[in-house]
Amino acid sequence: MLGERETVGRAEVARLEEEAARITVLIEGCRREVDRLATAREVLSGLAEDLPGVQPAGHDLRPEPVLIDQLLTILAQAGRPVRCKDVVAALGEDPAVPRRVERVRNRLKKLTVAGRVTETEPGLFTLADDSGPSPG
Repeated sequence: MLGERETVGRAEVARLEEEAARITVLIEGCRREVDRLATAREVLSGLAEDLPGVQPAGHDLRPEPVLIDQLLTILAQAGRPVRCKDVVAALGEDPAVPRRVERVRNRLKKLTVAGRVTETEPGLFTLADDSGPSPG
C-alpha cells in the first residue's frame, strides 16, 4: 500500500515539475514582452519630451516609485560611484541585456535631472547629497 502511494506521489511530483517548467517558459516570454513594451514606451516618451509643449496623454514620465527607491538604496549601499551595469546586476537583472541596462540608465539620468543622483563622470552614478530612498 505504501509502495502504491509512493508511486502516485512520484508521478504527481513529475507532473507538477513539468507544469512548473511550462509556466517558467510562459513567465519568461511575458517578461520579455513587458521589457520590450517598457523600452518602447520610454523611447517614445523620451522623444515626446524633446518636442516643445508635447506630452503623451495619460503617461507619467517619472520613473516608478518602487524602482526609484531600489536604485537609491543600491547607490546608498555602494557608497561610491557605480556603473549602470552594476546597478542592473544589483537589481537581480542580467546586465548583458542591453534594454535592461538602458532602462536603468534612463531612470538614473532622470534621477540626475531631479537632483537625487549625481553622475560623477559619464556612466558613473552616485547618490546626491541628502538623497536616499523615500521614507515609508
